[in-house]
Amino acid sequence: MRTIDLWVKLLILTILLSLAGVLYYFVSVFDAEQTLQESTIVEVHPKYETTAYKSGKERVESAELVREEDTAEPFTIAFAGDTMFDWDLRDVLEDKGYDYPFEYVKDSFANTDYTVVNLESVITERNEKKPGQQFWIKSDEKGLEALKNSGVDMVNLGNNHMLDYGEQGLLDTLDAAQRLEMDYMGAGANETEAYKAKTIEINNQTVAFLSFTRFFPDFTWTAEADKPGVTNGYELDFVIEKIQEQQDKAQADYLIVNFHWGIEQTNIPADYQREYVKQICEKTETDAIVGSHPHWLQGFEFYNDVPVAYSLGNFLFPDYVSGPSAETGIFKLTFDNGEIAADFSPYIIESNQIQPLEGDQEQEIYEYLDEISINAKLDETGRITVEEG
Repeated sequence: MRTIDLWVKLLILTILLSLAGVLYYFVSVFDAEQTLQESTIVEVHPKYETTAYKSGKERVESAELVREEDTAEPFTIAFAGDTMFDWDLRDVLEDKGYDYPFEYVKDSFANTDYTVVNLESVITERNEKKPGQQFWIKSDEKGLEALKNSGVDMVNLGNNHMLDYGEQGLLDTLDAAQRLEMDYMGAGANETEAYKAKTIEINNQTVAFLSFTRFFPDFTWTAEADKPGVTNGYELDFVIEKIQEQQDKAQADYLIVNFHWGIEQTNIPADYQREYVKQICEKTETDAIVGSHPHWLQGFEFYNDVPVAYSLGNFLFPDYVSGPSAETGIFKLTFDNGEIAADFSPYIIESNQIQPLEGDQEQEIYEYLDEISINAKLDETGRITVEEG
């Protein structure tokens, strides 16, 4: 009888212990849920999509991490040369519309992720000219609107015509770009804005742009602490210092440096330009260099695998330009997980439009650019690669 009583007591004790365990489990779960609900989210990890919580002494991370793919989608940036809407173009544009010159290039721009042109024109209605120039160029805002309509995303303002109508003319240009939500580089309301890298994001990757002007009438054109102006590209050490400063601030995946430089109506770069390329490629993290100002196409170069386009020529000028001054094109860079591919599509300024070259004319331009390029070659499709040997 005593044995039976003992077994009954043991059974009851076991049941009570089991009930106590179940009760403890439910209380613990309830307390944990309350802790998470009352916690403050302090960080969302961008790469792993990990949500971290912190409450009192504890930091609890979500158990499941979702890693992004290691590869990023490639993207393409297009560049074109000197663009204006003045002189004999004015009557044509008023008659045919400001979109007329870009009829044949807008599809090409649409097929790129981002497009940059050199705007060699002040956007202003002012008439007071800044002394010291041989030619003055301006346009009303319809010219900038036409660029945007054609697919242009950024204008380079770092050139020798941006103060043709004084500092107020430059400020008018900045205001117009801001109204149209167009990016710009190379000039600013002060030196901070002028030299600051313009950073954009494409396919979750960042690209920083800088622009330097190494041709203008005098140094009153340069931006200062409280004065509008363009960037100063005349001192190489200063240029390298600014590039290093901005690359550290921007921390972008890619860095592209633009120059307004060289000698007008020549098809090869000056010695100083090649020295600029050498020093910049060796002392900075620059990934590509794009130039303008000579009004003629010049060749390409690869320096330490950095693609260089010395001059992209005129892009839109009145159609009285001829020969090398009418030869133009679109330079494209494709960025693919650290690798950069370059190609060029030739066009011609004809009937006040930028028209594509085809057949023999296209191949003649490729052969010509291949001949004048440095350490670079062009094939029959316009692809630009390093010349071996």
